[in-house]
Amino acid sequence: MSQAVLPLAECTEDGLAALVGALPRDTAPSPRLAGGQGSEGEDALERFAEHPHVVECRRAAAVLAAHLEAHPQDEQAQDWAFLADERIDACALALADGAQQEAAAHAKDARADRAAMITDELVDQRGFVYAPAAFAALDADTRALLTEYAAPYPVRWLFPRPTAESERVLIKFHGPGGWAWGIREVLRASDVDMVGVDVEAAAVQTARAAGFEVVHASVLDLRPDHPALVYVTGQLPSPPCQGFSGAGLGLGRSSDAVRIITDVMRTVPAAVGVHPSNHLDGTFAGLQRSGQSWAEVREDLQALADDRPGLMVEVLIWAAAALHRCGGDLRWIAMEQSDRLPAPILRELCAVLRALGFKTIETETLDSVVHGAASHRKRLFVTAYLGDVAPIVPSTPAHPMPVTSFAKLTGWDESDTVMTRGQRGINPLTGKPKGGGSFSASQVSTCITATSYGWKSAQTGARMTQPDIGRAVGFPAHYPWTHVGRGEGVRNKAQLAADVVAPMTAAAVVGRALGREWEPQTRAYVHELYDQPAEPATPDATPDATPDAAPDAAEAAAAASDGTSFAQCELFM
Repeated sequence: MSQAVLPLAECTEDGLAALVGALPRDTAPSPRLAGGQGSEGEDALERFAEHPHVVECRRAAAVLAAHLEAHPQDEQAQDWAFLADERIDACALALADGAQQEAAAHAKDARADRAAMITDELVDQRGFVYAPAAFAALDADTRALLTEYAAPYPVRWLFPRPTAESERVLIKFHGPGGWAWGIREVLRASDVDMVGVDVEAAAVQTARAAGFEVVHASVLDLRPDHPALVYVTGQLPSPPCQGFSGAGLGLGRSSDAVRIITDVMRTVPAAVGVHPSNHLDGTFAGLQRSGQSWAEVREDLQALADDRPGLMVEVLIWAAAALHRCGGDLRWIAMEQSDRLPAPILRELCAVLRALGFKTIETETLDSVVHGAASHRKRLFVTAYLGDVAPIVPSTPAHPMPVTSFAKLTGWDESDTVMTRGQRGINPLTGKPKGGGSFSASQVSTCITATSYGWKSAQTGARMTQPDIGRAVGFPAHYPWTHVGRGEGVRNKAQLAADVVAPMTAAAVVGRALGREWEPQTRAYVHELYDQPAEPATPDATPDATPDAAPDAAEAAAAASDGTSFAQCELFM
């Protein structure tokens, strides 16, 4: 811009308006670049000249006209100014036709354009780095404009990270806080700025009560290329697993579902104009930009009997948008999913990630017991990096973590039998409860489920409590599990815990992605959570053994469907 850069103290309303070339509300209208839309458009403009929506469009057009004046040879600036001027006419005509929503949409777009110009000026011309005091020094109108522009994300996300080394992470399908608690409380990565997104009210309220920032919305309703996501360095998606896990109906594992999901996955690169010719199997060779919107990409997923498995495609859509539409800072993603994810979906996921530009892709199936949790929780993790060298920090401990038995977790006796399906009679032929499951309290707990609130001792009748359910997956007893709705929601709270990424495993996976040591902090966390020794302890029953070498690609794909656990990673490079 041609205006002089103003010191922060001079960012009054008039000063900031001068900085970005914005016109005050009471000045003359912007120059007519588009030429109007005939007498009808002129009549509408005269009639609604003072309408707030038209005023907003005029203000944006003035800002963009000033930008064009300062950059007369910039073709993009010419296009912006022309379209902004046309928008004034379109807004006035919409008001004349009684199309209030259309006019409001034009005004919203105009405000977004003005906010974008202000943001660019602050960052590019003044090197503005967000801090609460610095933002508070801006005038009220600008603060409101930028806050609206950033929504639903915090306004600080419009601006660069405090340092090049700091991280900004978007957690999609956030849940009650497994990833976030693992990063903040286990890994103790205070420089990781996190925001989550989740559609489930109870999960959002639980996470917020724990101190996390979570947007209550469906990822389908948000823009993957939102301007507030430009400086995001990492994405942590955890799409719903119910359609793939053995505990559900498994509709996502059907041949039709697998075909639909993989077919849609293949369309993602073309939507952002990616058409590499050296893809693993040539699937994307020769593709041109399809011009599809993300809504159009998703359309074929409507044929799924269960829509949740189709959310796997969001892993790719949001990565593609970050890399090829936002032009941002994304460096890595780490996805968590059921270890029963069908092999064709896993292969297609890795193939598309490679096509989008990720040079190193790892798949591994981890049991949270490996990281010290008091319950088994086997999950598939897929981590992708833009760099062509994998991090050197492993995702499994150098020495086995302490093993916490169910008895130690709950305070029950080691001789107790944990009944996982209620009080049943004993089958005289097997000596086991009829129609139910059970395990010895001397062992590590089986995987926590929504029915864990009903687990009880065959000997004493004692039941598992919500604090113990949370501790079993890696949260402290005081974690604020929150139910939204009538009653106490004991099953719903248990379900929240059953859905999480175990925080200790989250710390290991994210620690590896960031190239940071995670084992000492995790061991200390396990010691405090379960009153276990901080030094390495050899368990009497080690979970899945680490193979001598990483499995080949065929084994890794098969592992996703047969439940085999690999503590080392398969690299797709």
